[in-house]
Amino acid sequence: MHHAQDFYEKLFGWDVERGAEGTSDYLVCRKDEQPVAGLEHKYDDDAPPFWTTYFATEDIEASCDAVRAAGGKVLTDPFEVPGSSWAAYCADTTGAFFGLWQGTGLIGFGIVDEPGAVAWNDLMTRDLEASKAFYTNVFGYSYVERDSTYLTAQLPSGETVAGIHLTEPDTPPSWLVHFAVADRDSSAQIAQELGASILLTLDTPFGPEAILQGQHGEVFGVFAANDSADA
Repeated sequence: MHHAQDFYEKLFGWDVERGAEGTSDYLVCRKDEQPVAGLEHKYDDDAPPFWTTYFATEDIEASCDAVRAAGGKVLTDPFEVPGSSWAAYCADTTGAFFGLWQGTGLIGFGIVDEPGAVAWNDLMTRDLEASKAFYTNVFGYSYVERDSTYLTAQLPSGETVAGIHLTEPDTPPSWLVHFAVADRDSSAQIAQELGASILLTLDTPFGPEAILQGQHGEVFGVFAANDSADA
């Protein structure tokens, strides 16, 4: 994890430190002294490196039951991250991997939507209807259609929380984490100088975006939101 720690500290200005539990298996990443992400060893040695999208829950056992009832898989039974949370890893009906997080000592992000913090999560799916049904059944989402290939997901309260993007048939189903940056181009250049690859740059209605691949294979987005963006 030392390479990842060095990379993200330089890219996002993070201070990566050991969590309060005192184990080397989970490192809390902070920006302006607020938790913004975590680094941990892969739950499966055969899995490629990746960023995990976590969904907050007040009852992780009930959420695991809901995942199974909706046709998904619970890949690990709930386990304790000492001093931080209870967590579990799951896959939806299309195979997209995600986590559940019942916060105890670490409830979640201290800041969001600011440079160096998580700004957005998109589900990349080859089956839009199956994905919609699964996340409605598990989390109660409803959807707003942005165009024929992109939806935004809303909680029952009406809060917009994620996007669902219909991808090409050869794209693996996955959740894509986006981090906010002040400037897309300069952040992408810094990442490249640190050993990452720029897979794609695009200008979206919400702001300029780049999709990057870290030196060890993890894919993530950086995103500079327009001040007037309507998410």
